[in-house]
Amino acid sequence: MSRLIWLLLVLTTACAPYANGEFATMIPKSWFESKPDTREYYPETAAQIAEDLDAQLSTRLGLGTSTSRGLQWLVVTTPTDVNAMGQATPLARAMAEELAQAMTKKGYYVQEIRKTCEVVFNKQQGEFMLSRDVHELATRHFQGTLVMTGTYVPSPYGVRFNIEVLDARNNDVLAKSGYVLPMSRTVAYLQGGDNQMVKPSVATVPHSGAQGSTDAPPDWRTTRMILPDFLQP
Repeated sequence: MSRLIWLLLVLTTACAPYANGEFATMIPKSWFESKPDTREYYPETAAQIAEDLDAQLSTRLGLGTSTSRGLQWLVVTTPTDVNAMGQATPLARAMAEELAQAMTKKGYYVQEIRKTCEVVFNKQQGEFMLSRDVHELATRHFQGTLVMTGTYVPSPYGVRFNIEVLDARNNDVLAKSGYVLPMSRTVAYLQGGDNQMVKPSVATVPHSGAQGSTDAPPDWRTTRMILPDFLQP
């Protein structure tokens, strides 16, 4: 019996530090917290797409060395929404920047088509040399040999980018690659648009009551009231 008492005393003494809260410091907080995924993903995805496109172009154009890649003038354009051509989100514009960077590292001469004819000074904002205003561009005619373009389509689990390189002289597709950009809080933020707000896909239209009746209040419900969780702010 005395041995049992001594054992309980030893255990109580050994566990005393854990009783006052020190035990919690020994366990990583990540075990109890579900932190959101805030990784960007698009730089790595752009690098993978560039690697795939370069491999196809090397075979088709006979680019054996990095020096021969410098003979190819590449114009990089912004991927567009596959369901609304001519529209793009900040994520698509960021992807275009990463693709241009990756292809430059590969040795291609990437042309900057947004260069203005002169430096634009703004007292409040700074000095600028890039613009999307056609009236401010240095030139509207380019002599690129290759054009990079593409589309994207969002899904609950990510955004799929399909990027292709065209022969600037015709519609021939010289290389094409597609990758899914995994969804994260950062990706959803950029995909949400300039206002970072998710707009409902169905307009809210009041439904009148029975024909000839003016007592029934309008029904403002829509067919889509709940947004996907990954797009919630």
